[in-house]
Amino acid sequence: MIVRRIQDIKNTKQSVSAPGGQWVSNRLLLAGDGLGYSLHETTIFAGTQTYIHYANHVESVYCVGGVGEIEDLESGLTHPITNGTLYVLNGHERHWLRATTADLRLICVFNPPIVGTEVHDEHGVYPLLKAELNSA
Repeated sequence: MIVRRIQDIKNTKQSVSAPGGQWVSNRLLLAGDGLGYSLHETTIFAGTQTYIHYANHVESVYCVGGVGEIEDLESGLTHPITNGTLYVLNGHERHWLRATTADLRLICVFNPPIVGTEVHDEHGVYPLLKAELNSA
């Protein structure tokens, strides 16, 4: 059994911030946990936008707070994001993620799981890394 609390993740190496300060991702479950997916609580800060292209991962995102939008650069469509919105990047869609009037609080699931140190490269991509399994 794995039991973790978000307050125990914050301010550790499992809490990763964007180099530009647009977001912080608290990574609750990682590849090393051996579950086949990773789980994060991510905050996108109001008034910011981030270009993302998960070429190596499928991401499912559920919004539990805030106001924003996702612009799908493949279709040209922009979708509002508020509490209760789910979006899934099952086609590896290139997109802009924006928090408009309030910080977005998102619960994110990645497959394959991330190691935990990943940040978006200049193309918006997380690299595909391998991790050793945790014994805890």
